[in-house]
Amino acid sequence: VFYSSIMANSCRKLIFNIYIVFYCSAVIMPQICICSQFTSSPIDQFNKDPKAFPVATNGEIFPWHELRLPTVVIPLHYDLLIHPNLTSLDFVASEKIEVLVRDATQFIILHSKDLEILNASLQSEEDVRYKKPGENLTVLSYPAHQQIALLVPEKLRAHLRYSVAIDFQAKLADGFEGFYKSTYRTLGGETRMIAVTDFEPTEARMAFPCFDEPLFKANFSIKIRRESRHIALSNMPKVKTIELEGGLLEDHFETTVRMSTYLVAYIVCDFTSVSGTASSGVKVSIYASPDKWSQTHYALEASVKLLDFYENYFDIHYPLPKLGRFKFIIVIIFRTCFDLIPLYM
Repeated sequence: VFYSSIMANSCRKLIFNIYIVFYCSAVIMPQICICSQFTSSPIDQFNKDPKAFPVATNGEIFPWHELRLPTVVIPLHYDLLIHPNLTSLDFVASEKIEVLVRDATQFIILHSKDLEILNASLQSEEDVRYKKPGENLTVLSYPAHQQIALLVPEKLRAHLRYSVAIDFQAKLADGFEGFYKSTYRTLGGETRMIAVTDFEPTEARMAFPCFDEPLFKANFSIKIRRESRHIALSNMPKVKTIELEGGLLEDHFETTVRMSTYLVAYIVCDFTSVSGTASSGVKVSIYASPDKWSQTHYALEASVKLLDFYENYFDIHYPLPKLGRFKFIIVIIFRTCFDLIPLYM
């Protein structure tokens, strides 16, 4: 009996060892191989076989061939300035992206779709501290992957922060993605234009060059220039409005929580609003065209009740100081675990 027990144990051990060998061969080793592809430096990949890389629109070699962005450089903060023109139906904009370099590199890959890049420059932390001008960057475009490459004169050093400044312009989109134009008709038959965003799932790249993947979360500080007859709204409450030459106004909004690019939202319109406060102190607003303002009160009452209900049901407080909704344009979407994805107005 004792001998049989030993034999049974030996067989079990042998079977277990065989299982471990097969498991490592079939599961662990492929993962290690796959990971090794992504852990190798993009520069090393490019230097090893430049012919394997695509060609940019200007005929030069584009230094990245993957559909997903490299994780060598990650964004920390976006400072956006947007100026839409609802007469010419286009917009001009600028941004500063604070990035962290995780591994030495000679280029930064961003998403960009249908944007005309006017210029790009780079400042180190020392340049920013001493207010030195940034170095101009060469910009390469690869529309097939909706990517641009910013080539730097000197290799960016690991574990340091840099500031990337980009000026760009584009037409307001025709569809319902990115930063697009929309219209509504007044009771008098007049057609009025507004500018709206919808970035989910991957259309923020149509409004500003960015790391347009959910992995790359950052904070956003947004400024919007507009005419006095319009209002501007964004994710966070407005901090101040500055008067500019030519009768323009510039609205500054609080910095957002750390989030993905597809959650960024802003709109320029001539809507009016009605507001209330939820039990938790969150300001809730309903926006509508002036002719439909009388229909907003029921929507406000329902929205406040819904917010109170979901906060109590999930025992999670709404994370932002305000919540907004556009009557007949935007509907509040409640997702699992109280993941609210509205225009946070």
